[in-house]
Amino acid sequence: MKTLFTLFRKNPYFFLPYLLCLILGGYFLATYSQRDLFLRINGEHSEWGDVIVTGLTYLGDGVMFGVVLFLLLIMQRFRLFFMGLGILLLVTLIVQVGKHYFNAPRPISYFGDEAAAIVHTVSWVNVHSSCSFPSGHSAAAFGLFSFLAVVLPNKRFGFILLGMALCAAYSRIYLAQHFFLDVYVGSLIGTLCTVIVYNLFNLKNTTAATEVCTEHLLQAQANP
Repeated sequence: MKTLFTLFRKNPYFFLPYLLCLILGGYFLATYSQRDLFLRINGEHSEWGDVIVTGLTYLGDGVMFGVVLFLLLIMQRFRLFFMGLGILLLVTLIVQVGKHYFNAPRPISYFGDEAAAIVHTVSWVNVHSSCSFPSGHSAAAFGLFSFLAVVLPNKRFGFILLGMALCAAYSRIYLAQHFFLDVYVGSLIGTLCTVIVYNLFNLKNTTAATEVCTEHLLQAQANP
C-alpha cells in the first residue's frame, strides 16, 4: 500500500488528471446511453480529421509498445524492458480473455441496417464487427503511456503522455471501432496493469532491501 501511494504521489501529472477523466467519463456513462455517447463522438468528423485520427490510433497499436521495448533492450535497460514486457503481456491476456468472453458487437454491427446512414467510417480503415469490449488499443495505449509516465525522470511529461493515451482512445470511437464504455474500461485495464507490474517489481526490491538491513542488524548485534 505504501508503494502504491508513493507511485501516485510521485506521478501527479499523469494520475491526477486521469482520475478526473475517470470521474467525468463515469458521469457520461451514467447520463447518456451507449448509442447517444457513440453518435455524439463519432458524429463530429472532417476530412482532415479522418487523416489525423487514423494516425493517432497507432499510438495504441502493439507495434508502438514493441518499439519502446526494443529501444529499452538496445539501451540495455533490462529491468525497464522486463517491466514493460510484463505490462504488455498482462494487458494482452486480460483484453483477449475479455473480448472472447463478452464477444460484444462493435458499432457497425450494433446499429445494423441504419449503420450506413448514421455511423461515420473512414474508407481506408477496416472496420471490425465483433469482440468490441474492451478496447485493446485503449488498454495498450494507457499501459504504454502510464508506464512511461512512471519511469521517466521528468514527471511533467505525465500530462503529455496522458493526452497521447486519450487521443488513442478517442480515435477508436471516431473510427467506429469501439463504444465509449469499451475505451473507458480499456484505459482502466492498461493503467491498472502498469500499477500492478510496477509494484511487483518494486516489491521485490523492497523485500531485498529489508533483508539487507536485517542482515546488517544481526551482524551489528553479533559484533558489538
